[in-house]
Amino acid sequence: MSFLRDKFANARPGEMILLQVEAIAFWLVGGLPGIIGYTLRTLAYKLLFKRLGGFAWVQHGVTIVHANRLSVGADLGCNTGTYINAVGGITMGDCVLIGSNVTISSGKHPIDGESPHVFARPVEPMRIVIEDGVWIAAGAVILPGIILGKGSVIGANAVVTSDTEAFGVYVGAPARKVRSRRP
Repeated sequence: MSFLRDKFANARPGEMILLQVEAIAFWLVGGLPGIIGYTLRTLAYKLLFKRLGGFAWVQHGVTIVHANRLSVGADLGCNTGTYINAVGGITMGDCVLIGSNVTISSGKHPIDGESPHVFARPVEPMRIVIEDGVWIAAGAVILPGIILGKGSVIGANAVVTSDTEAFGVYVGAPARKVRSRRP
């Protein structure tokens, strides 16, 4: 059990309680079907997100952690199976569309050195910014510290390891620009 003591050595009680309240609230509304589910999830997000600028069309089965560090503009669409961890802060603009099974995580685990074990080390928060009109397709991974430029399209299963240009289309692992959406 010493690994748990190490893991939670830097945890603040208030933050741990907030994460539990968040987890229970999202569990209660997370699986509700139809328009009732979408509406109740949006109300929960209004209460728990740092900011929510409009309706959140979030399907059931989306996992959100550290919601109080997540700021979202108007018209968010997010599909089933997506995981969003805002430990380092995430800002999303308006009209952001997120496909199914996407991972967006704003914290990384330091790995250098032998001790302590990676599990016991505190996460390094790294803010993510997703600008207006971005589409992140199914299975993509957005790594910590990334800025997705306005109107970017991230292809299915892409792994974004660096910032993207506005209106660029990115595919692959690591993601690379294949074209512009501008004429």
